[in-house]
Amino acid sequence: MPKVSPIQSSFNGGEVSPLLLGRVDFDAYKNSLARCLNHVPYVQGGLTRRPATYFSDEVKDSSKATRVVAFKFSTTQAYIIEFGDMYVRFKRNNGPVTETGLTITGITRANPAVLTYTGTDPANGNHMDLAGIVGMTELNGRRATVANVNAAANTFELSGVDSTAFTAYSSGGTASRVYTVATPYAEADLFQLKFTQSADVLYITHPSYAPRKLTRTGHTAWTLTAITFLDGPYLTTNPTATTITPSATTGAITLTASAAIFTALTDVGRVVRIKHGGTWGYARITFVGSPTFVNADVVNAFGATTASASWRLGLYSDTTGYPSCVTFFEDRLFFGGSSSDPQRVDGSKSGDYENFAPTATDGVVAADNAVAATMNSDDVQVIRWMKGDEKALLVGTAEGEWIIRPSSQSEALSPTNITAKQSTAHGSTNTQAVRAGKAVLFIQKSGRKIRELAYVYEVDGFRAPDMTILSEHITRTGLKELAYQQDPQSIVWAARNDGVLAGMTYERDQKVLGWHKHELGGYSDAGHTETALVESVAVIPAADGTRDELWMVVKRYINGGVKRYVEYMTKLWEQDDTQANAFYVDCGLTYNGSATTSISGLHHLAGETIQCLVDGATHPDVTVTANGGVTLARAGSVVQLGYNYNSDGQMLRLEAGAADGTAQGKTQRTHKVVIRVLDSLGLKVGPSFDNLTRLVFRTSANNAGQAVPLFTGDVGDFTWEGDYSNENYICWRWDQPLPGTVLAIMPQLHTQDR
Repeated sequence: MPKVSPIQSSFNGGEVSPLLLGRVDFDAYKNSLARCLNHVPYVQGGLTRRPATYFSDEVKDSSKATRVVAFKFSTTQAYIIEFGDMYVRFKRNNGPVTETGLTITGITRANPAVLTYTGTDPANGNHMDLAGIVGMTELNGRRATVANVNAAANTFELSGVDSTAFTAYSSGGTASRVYTVATPYAEADLFQLKFTQSADVLYITHPSYAPRKLTRTGHTAWTLTAITFLDGPYLTTNPTATTITPSATTGAITLTASAAIFTALTDVGRVVRIKHGGTWGYARITFVGSPTFVNADVVNAFGATTASASWRLGLYSDTTGYPSCVTFFEDRLFFGGSSSDPQRVDGSKSGDYENFAPTATDGVVAADNAVAATMNSDDVQVIRWMKGDEKALLVGTAEGEWIIRPSSQSEALSPTNITAKQSTAHGSTNTQAVRAGKAVLFIQKSGRKIRELAYVYEVDGFRAPDMTILSEHITRTGLKELAYQQDPQSIVWAARNDGVLAGMTYERDQKVLGWHKHELGGYSDAGHTETALVESVAVIPAADGTRDELWMVVKRYINGGVKRYVEYMTKLWEQDDTQANAFYVDCGLTYNGSATTSISGLHHLAGETIQCLVDGATHPDVTVTANGGVTLARAGSVVQLGYNYNSDGQMLRLEAGAADGTAQGKTQRTHKVVIRVLDSLGLKVGPSFDNLTRLVFRTSANNAGQAVPLFTGDVGDFTWEGDYSNENYICWRWDQPLPGTVLAIMPQLHTQDR
């Protein structure tokens, strides 16, 4: 009966597929796990608890799907944009962007409460964030909906707010409108939107809408406008004998066709390019009178008023549809994937992003004119995404991955120096790809795999290996959205179709690839059978610029109804962090002030039972009142409050050999386990999740009335409850609102011969 003492000193292989549970010969076996729930494997090898999520605010309409999108001007100026049904809202510095607040001068104790104000009159339906109120403090931190505005009396009702039992209003306070911009995008459109950004302009595409740009000119000054393309892009030149005759060469004119070519209403706004002799001119349609007659405004003068069979109609219109994808490449703005020509991409003039002139007015094709390419193959190559790369414009279609670059690679891309070639044939879902270092990651057309499209020097081409092959079970339910977090750990985050959050610790240069899954605390259904659901993900730099921050739309069931909250993941634990500031409660908030037992402002968790960490020490769970308050058993000055979540880890079956070969399939007994941890508390360990022992970190040196300090070192002074078995596992769980990091696990075990 050999006695062995193996060590697992790295966990950055993450959770591997059950298909690999017998592959003890596989290199990744020694640094992987059978279960990695709510843990983040470090690139360096350790395994830490997932940071918790912090509550930002509720979406405008919790009954409808909502999406978060990143807007990154710089590391210190970044926003999360909340795209909802026909609107956008903005988050910055971890909270909603609001307008200058109204000054509150009174609030009645009534149902509903009536607020008196000074300032610009709000509108019914506006959402107001209330703060700074003296007396009726139950309203501080609450969002209210405006109803029954009485501009003459400077009052409005707080819809649904019964203040009859609140403390009387004393003085002060502000009511700040949540800044909102209207959009044409309905709920069903949101996850088909594609984006690219240049400085303060976010370009947006959807195949059913003209491309738009969202422009920031100030913190509360954003405009959404349809792009007015200049001189293109166009369909091919008319191959028939049909002619168009302009009534004049400039100004507001009419265009008369010799055959039916125009479509009522849907051709309004479409451009028409006509050649007379050696001169090209173009106009924009303003009215469709019939299939052969339109009014138009001339933009570039026509060369004559005679009939011409040399003409081109605009590629994009309500008639032909609009592009589904957008990106930048070589200082050109590229669009692609329109419903009428789904295999085609069009690039703007160099440095002139909204100008798609194919030639000069004299017909000369210059190197900086607009470019176009079509992905022709045996399959219909409907474009799903596009990403600029240092080697080429990468294009993902429904059937494969294409490379668009100069035919002569020693020269710049131009109308006469462009080629499109298929590189791989995996295909993509209709989901935006993400860049991670020198690779582009995309969801394969089945929705169950992520592939890494990257240039390979040895073959002078691109390859797209499967990033999920070792953990296919984690992505089996399908993926709907990706986001990449570069700092402090390189992680690709994915929102699964079932609402589980998946993560992939990913560092190409170190050959690290480890999957982990995350279930947020709280529930999404009335029966409390389903965990909270992550429906959208995006990453922006944190407000202090020191790391990247994952933001999410989370669907929850709270106080008898569905809520959708915008939340962000807090920072990974660092060794110089203070214990009182440890944040391991989901959908949480922090109280930081004078010591108290009464905390308010938790309206978003009304009726819920939550965990708290009080000045760095655990505390019994508390229930939030209908007015968003809790009462603590002991006073605290720094209190973290939110949902509990467990972080579970399970090693693979131990393989340390036996007297006659492998230890697999033989009876084993682990009789001691030593775990090396870093800045940790609240650990439970055992042979199964039904048989866990809580480790005791408090010693006689610790003051009884103070929090047990975080521990760094080896813990092994406990009784192991395991028995002889051929299924020998080591499991652990963190279930308290405290940090926990495993650096190594060192069991001692005996293995019997068969």
